[in-house]
Amino acid sequence: MPSITYNRTNSKQPQSIAIKDYVIQPGLHILTHSQIKLVREQILLDKNLENLVSQGIIKLIG
Repeated sequence: MPSITYNRTNSKQPQSIAIKDYVIQPGLHILTHSQIKLVREQILLDKNLENLVSQGIIKLIG
């Protein structure tokens, strides 16, 4: 099942992240296949989000 996990590790990271009207709070979120596709596309366009993924702070499954 597609999901995204946001592991906020310090207070300098945002409390939530908005990706195309979808707000990601810390924790695990189950998504539809179309939502995970949209999230992946937006991450490729945003260097800050891409950096959070490369650090393992945001994890995408599916």
